[in-house]
Amino acid sequence: MLSVEGLCKQYDGFEAVSNLSFEVQPGEILGLVGPNGAGKTTTLRSLAGILPPTAGQIRICGHDLKTDAVEAKRQMAFIPDEPRLFDYLTVTEHLQFIARIYRVPDAAPRAERLLEELELADKGRALPGELSRGMKQKLAIACGLLHDPRV
Repeated sequence: MLSVEGLCKQYDGFEAVSNLSFEVQPGEILGLVGPNGAGKTTTLRSLAGILPPTAGQIRICGHDLKTDAVEAKRQMAFIPDEPRLFDYLTVTEHLQFIARIYRVPDAAPRAERLLEELELADKGRALPGELSRGMKQKLAIACGLLHDPRV
């Protein structure tokens, strides 16, 4: 499912991640634990394709993130702790936008089900500025899960 081999990330000569390797199989859960500055966020951003690694290989469901980035990213959901939402899209429009990007064929019923499960069903017409921080995080989760990612 997820394979990381020899991941390294340097910033101006500072090594934030050094030769990290691990695998996560279907049904497994992995936690990254360490003190501030240990490279946890850098690792996650590299896995999501936000930061290119200095060295190493990341494979998501068999797709190399460097050479087959689009397909690798289609298999994954990355939900940051601080959601980045579009100020002028409603909750429903966010989900419609994500559905178009990921080409989700049955998006409307999936979005409805996710909004129900996340207790956002009555917020479909709300803009992000009208939502609490927790509701924004729930919307980011709904957007991340809409395309049914494997990782």
